[in-house]
Amino acid sequence: MQEFIIGSDVMRFIIDGVHQVAKFDVNVLLTGESGTGKELLARIIHLESPRAKNRFVPVNCGILSGLLFEDKLFGHEKGSFTGAISRQMGCFETADKGTLFLDEVSGLPLENQVDFLRVLEDFRFSRIGGNEQIEVDVRIISATNKDLRDLVKQGEFREDLFYRLHVVPIYIPPLRERKGAIAKMVNHFLDQLSSRYGKPRPVVSPEAMDIFCRYDWPGNVRELKNLLERVFILNAEDTIGVEQLPSDFIWHFKEPPAMDLGEVKKKAETRAILDVLSRVQGDRERAAQILNISPRTLRYKLNRYGIKVNSRGSVV
Repeated sequence: MQEFIIGSDVMRFIIDGVHQVAKFDVNVLLTGESGTGKELLARIIHLESPRAKNRFVPVNCGILSGLLFEDKLFGHEKGSFTGAISRQMGCFETADKGTLFLDEVSGLPLENQVDFLRVLEDFRFSRIGGNEQIEVDVRIISATNKDLRDLVKQGEFREDLFYRLHVVPIYIPPLRERKGAIAKMVNHFLDQLSSRYGKPRPVVSPEAMDIFCRYDWPGNVRELKNLLERVFILNAEDTIGVEQLPSDFIWHFKEPPAMDLGEVKKKAETRAILDVLSRVQGDRERAAQILNISPRTLRYKLNRYGIKVNSRGSVV
């Protein structure tokens, strides 16, 4: 939980809200870019709730559809389809008395949304191939990196399902909007890595820390954690300096080489003129026509760029 609250007032505000909402059995919708820690926040809500002693069951809604989705959520009876060699409980039954976390809920197939909504209304369902009505007591926490309101307008997400999930919305801002927390995050994650791998914790140089704080982290907290783990494992020094940072990361901070646009234009025009003159065997009038310039302009450029060609268009 510390990566949310250390050095960040906005995340302290969010965590304070989490403490409040966790006490009540309401549906929560977590929104934010990939890598911001939506599943971690969902787990915090679960652990802060009266359901903490029961299961937290995550489901990725973006990789399932049709019968596979129904089987994952509701389970099946033996012999209900090819390969169903025994009765199988779905995630709803597994999460009974606990929390069901619907990750990437925006990917919930439209064909499955009606059945899913029906279950959310009374928490009763039947396994595939079964007639028994099963009743469960489950708290729903959803997460998405997309704007569900836009998907509703586009007809890709049911409005009634949206409002069922959108009881308490919590937005997690991207890491680039809370850069003041990065330095403390870096130190926190390095402490974790040192404990996990039994390796001395390196000190981060001011120059490397400055780079960490200036980078926009499009992959958010996940990208920061992954980079630090990579550097921690590969680094044999007791310091993490700029020279220890991966080249594919430090590349973002290298200044592009100086470029003289006049020289670039000269080289490009020279190549084009020589190529055309070669193909027309030195016929300057025909070359000027192909280059869409006047013969006079062509003579000017030949003189200006010091290009001397023979009658066949070869450089002399």
